[in-house]
Amino acid sequence: MLAFDEPLDWMAVTHWLAHLRNARGQDLLRVKGILNLRDEPAPIVIHGVHHVFHPPVALSGWPDSDRRSRIVFITRGILRAEVLELWQAVRAAA
Repeated sequence: MLAFDEPLDWMAVTHWLAHLRNARGQDLLRVKGILNLRDEPAPIVIHGVHHVFHPPVALSGWPDSDRRSRIVFITRGILRAEVLELWQAVRAAA
């Protein structure tokens, strides 16, 4: 699981996940997350399997007091460090 304390930029998240899908989609067994996005009043839920991601869904409110973005990656052969390095690269390019 990855957790981020600060609200995330939706475009950066979108690019990050697109890069992961394009490079390693066959090894993304499942991705699930609840995101705190800049300029969004409610949390956004994401869910994907391999190359297919469902449209994001806005919840009516947070399930508890924890406002961190949390994303769970279930993968085959993708190291946590790889996912984080790609996130840093996408953020640096933004």
